[in-house]
Amino acid sequence: MGLPGRLAVISVGLLAASAAPALAMRRSYGGRAGARFAAGSVLATLAQQSLVGIAAARKNASLKVLDAMTLSRGVASAVLVGLLVSGVRRRNGVAGWLGWGSLVYGSIVCDWLDGPIARRLGATSELGALLDLESDSWLTLTAAFSAATWGGLPGYCLAAPLARYALMVAALRRIPYAQIYADEPPWARPFGIAQMALFTAAMAPFGAAGTRLAVRLAAPFVAPLQLVGMLLLHRRSQRTLPT
Repeated sequence: MGLPGRLAVISVGLLAASAAPALAMRRSYGGRAGARFAAGSVLATLAQQSLVGIAAARKNASLKVLDAMTLSRGVASAVLVGLLVSGVRRRNGVAGWLGWGSLVYGSIVCDWLDGPIARRLGATSELGALLDLESDSWLTLTAAFSAATWGGLPGYCLAAPLARYALMVAALRRIPYAQIYADEPPWARPFGIAQMALFTAAMAPFGAAGTRLAVRLAAPFVAPLQLVGMLLLHRRSQRTLPT
C-alpha cells in the first residue's frame, strides 16, 4: 500500500477513535459541548495528518505499520484540543477522565512502547523518528494548555512548550532538522519527563489536596528548568555550525 492509501487508512482510524469521546461529551454536557468537542478533535486530527503527509512526501518515505501507533498519540492530542474547544472546564467527571486518560495513553503507554517495538522489529526509520519527536511535542503543547486551562497550572508553564517551536523555526534557518536534535545530552529526557509529569498531575481527576499542593510547589521549579533546558539545547545545536 502506497503513502496516500496508508495515510488515509490511518487517518480514518484516528478519526474513528475520536467518535466515542465525542459521544461521551454529548451525553454528559449536551449537544453544543459535544459538537464543539467533535469539531475541535476532527480539525486537530486532520491538521496532524496533513502535516504527516507533507513530511513523508518531502522525505520520499512511506509510512510503516508501526507508525500508526506513533500517530495514535494524535488521538490524545485531539481529545485535549476537543476539550479546550468544548468550553467544559472540569478536572473531574467525564471531561476530566477523558483528558487525563488520553494524556496517560499518549505520554506513557504509547510513547514508551512504540520506540522499543520499532527497534526490536527493525522498523526504525528517519520518518518514524521525526513523527515520534513531533508527536511528543504536539502532545506536550496541548497538555500544557489543558493543564493551564483547567488543571490550575500558572500560565508561565506554557513557555517551554511554545519556546520549543520558536527555537526550532529559528534553528531551521541555519541547520537541517535532523541536526537540531542529534545527540541530545542525557539530561534532556528527564527534564521532559518531569514537565509531562507535572501536566499529568495537574490534570488528574482524582487529585486530592496533597496532589494540588505538590503541583503548586513543583511548577515554579519544573517549568523554568524545562525552558532553560530548551535554550541550552538550542545553543548546543548551534555549536555544530561550520565556521
